[in-house]
Amino acid sequence: MTKSILIYPQLEFAKVQIPTPPYSILFIADYLLKRNVDVELFDLRFDDESQVLNAISDKEPEFIGVSVMTGPQIQYAIKICELIKKEFKNIKIVWGGVHATILPTQTLQNNLIDYVIRGEGEKTYHELVSGRNLNHINGLSYKKEKKIIHNPDSAILTNLEINELSIPWTLIKPHRYILNGSFNAITSRGCPFRCAFCYNTLFNNVWRGWTAERCIQELDRCLDFGVKKITFYDDYFFANSKRIEDLFTYFKERDIKWKAELRVNRLNFALAQDAKKHGCTQMYFGAESGSQRVLNLLNKNITTNDIIESAKITKNADLSADYSWMIGIPGENKADREKTIHLIKKIKKINPESEFSIKILFPYPGTGIYNLAQQKGFKPPSNLFDWSKIRRDRASNYLKNKTQLETISLTSAIIGRKVFELKNIPILKLIRILAEFRWNHEFFGFGVENFYFKIFRDLIDKLMSRRNSAGYDPFTHELVSVKEN
Repeated sequence: MTKSILIYPQLEFAKVQIPTPPYSILFIADYLLKRNVDVELFDLRFDDESQVLNAISDKEPEFIGVSVMTGPQIQYAIKICELIKKEFKNIKIVWGGVHATILPTQTLQNNLIDYVIRGEGEKTYHELVSGRNLNHINGLSYKKEKKIIHNPDSAILTNLEINELSIPWTLIKPHRYILNGSFNAITSRGCPFRCAFCYNTLFNNVWRGWTAERCIQELDRCLDFGVKKITFYDDYFFANSKRIEDLFTYFKERDIKWKAELRVNRLNFALAQDAKKHGCTQMYFGAESGSQRVLNLLNKNITTNDIIESAKITKNADLSADYSWMIGIPGENKADREKTIHLIKKIKKINPESEFSIKILFPYPGTGIYNLAQQKGFKPPSNLFDWSKIRRDRASNYLKNKTQLETISLTSAIIGRKVFELKNIPILKLIRILAEFRWNHEFFGFGVENFYFKIFRDLIDKLMSRRNSAGYDPFTHELVSVKEN
């Protein structure tokens, strides 16, 4: 029997939030299992590196698949690949995920990596581990006689194929991904919109998702594990109105509380009211900017009035809202940033229950904003390891007023999140007082807390261990006990 091992590397600050199951490798694993491939899965947010090495020694697979996102996860992925190659020199390491898809050549220039799978990985990885001729595997990039070969792109899974996928719960420990009944779910793929900053524009943006019946089958399993509250991380959860109608009925019958993302210009009071009646507690919105000029630059196809209207609608429907915003956008000026902050304050007054965060845009190769960033002086990292230093709260070197941008982002993380409103944790209260002063006076010069946060980033991550500690429940806005069995 063909054998394989799939790995999801560690994530920075993974321990301070409810961990989302590693869907990128779970669905590949499910695809393999249904085609008679013996597969084992390791999530290094929980599992130890020694477990991976022992499994490789025991199973002796030819290929190891690793799913990697741009940013700190790269350094964790490199670390486990170094350990594997040190002990098992002949094993083939395959990288997949968004980063490898965007930059397959640069990824393969790293000596630890033998193959890259571009785009969706189910079919391509199965063909690779099954021994098909490399030349005939679409979506595969590989090395041949010191040359890097890129085969034609693979076709995305059809809607029918998506509906054949399941979550293989036997490969993971469900309780690891459930906190106080809260769980993060994904039920679809693709987004038809063309935002200039989004990596989704690099792929075929056809929306495909589980039918309502398939969703219910999968969610019933989650309920069996104790899930009562679900955050949906679909790029476009509300794509199919009939599916939503059936799911609304299911949510109400099972008394499920839930959250999901929706475009501000797709919201109306009837939908908000219906969602609230069927268990929705919060909606997520990608607002991005308070400047209409910047929204047009980002190809958002929304208006600032749409954003304001969404706050009024959610307030009237008694729903919380969570807005994501961006600064550090190529072509953005001081006036644009001020408009963003002022609009955030206006939204907060309209719906005091709203939350928000401000991230610093990083231009990904191939996106619409990338060329504009290069014109402004942006120079992308030249190697894989340098890409691991990318973070959404750190400004790229080409941007002016780096410290100011980073202080705005950090301040928003404190002011915009209800976790910092907890009264029983003195340090959170102290941090919030300082952040409120900055936010109210729009004073974002050199920030001592910004410097502190960078210095002690790794220390904070280690201290906030999920083992025998407390976790934050985003539905109840309280700390609850977390114990890793």
